[in-house]
Amino acid sequence: MKQPDPKKDNPWRAVALTSAIGIDLAVCVGAGYWIGELFSGFMGGGQMWVLGGVMLGFAAAVASIYLLIKFTGGL
Repeated sequence: MKQPDPKKDNPWRAVALTSAIGIDLAVCVGAGYWIGELFSGFMGGGQMWVLGGVMLGFAAAVASIYLLIKFTGGL
């Protein structure tokens, strides 16, 4: 029977991954909001640029979180 790897069974590793996911989500959505505000100021058009920026930031966050979990061995 294969013994579990003690490096992967560390609870602090799970805490770090959870924190990284939260920070990644906040930074990507915040950056999307900022880019949307920037485009809204340059191009005009109201809040549609902000909404598009937030949606783009959320999509980037989902992709980034997927890759983060995949490379740390969660998937």
